[in-house]
Amino acid sequence: MKALLLLSVLALTAAAVVDDELPVPEEEDADMFAAAEMDAPAQGRFFTCPAGWARYKNTCYLYASSSRSWSAAEYNCARLGASLASVHDVFDYSFLQSLTRRAGSLSAWTGGFYFQGWRWADQSRFSYSNWSSMNSVSSYQCIYVHSRVGWSNGLCASARPSICMKRTDSC
Repeated sequence: MKALLLLSVLALTAAAVVDDELPVPEEEDADMFAAAEMDAPAQGRFFTCPAGWARYKNTCYLYASSSRSWSAAEYNCARLGASLASVHDVFDYSFLQSLTRRAGSLSAWTGGFYFQGWRWADQSRFSYSNWSSMNSVSSYQCIYVHSRVGWSNGLCASARPSICMKRTDSC
């Protein structure tokens, strides 16, 4: 325990020394960086979604109108550098419902699936639920959004449109 404490103190001391040795940029250097940022095209300075995608929070969403099974929909999203959409609050869910309604559809696959408990395909925490109806998880293991009410679980092999999401807040 003492050795761990000693190593922690040494690491913090070394980090403080390194910080003191870093050069502080001159004010004219800062002005140069600010000017370079202003000269950059707007697309480089501001977050935009690819054509056909909708922006919500720090994420781009794509309503894929082609009907596919849940696994084929997830594969399609992965091919686009995305995953099926996850939902973390009522606002996320309302946004997905509006995408589905605007497309003129009644339902669309999300990234929810059952494997030893409910999970999201993007591996985010499954902490919010909005069930309209829940069927047996032994047969109905994939979640789809309803355009008017909460979500349901259905046969993963059923063909439905889907909603892909691509996070933009990660490097």
